[in-house]
Amino acid sequence: MSDQRRPAVLQLPAPDVHGTKRSISCEVEGMQGKRLILTTSEQIGISTPVSIEYEDTLLLGEVVVCRAANETWKTEIRVEQILTGLQSLMALRAHLLSETLAAPLPLMPLGMRN
Repeated sequence: MSDQRRPAVLQLPAPDVHGTKRSISCEVEGMQGKRLILTTSEQIGISTPVSIEYEDTLLLGEVVVCRAANETWKTEIRVEQILTGLQSLMALRAHLLSETLAAPLPLMPLGMRN
């Protein structure tokens, strides 16, 4: 993960009881150990579970620091899990939705017609 600020999307539970999520645009400042440092446009409560979509990565964790910084908020997320690439995202989706992943196609010897 580079040290340049890059746009990302932070998702957190919405205040309603239907289990919906809301998205907040943010910028990734970088990583310090297992902490992801973000700049967000609004305050997020400590211990709020969040997911961050950044490039081809989904980071899961919880807010450990959120303090005012001029007109934005400096937010630190303790990262619990990092999922990269399509296969990891599909596995998480399957787990969360109680689906099963499609079985891989069987391999056929070269030259065999299908």
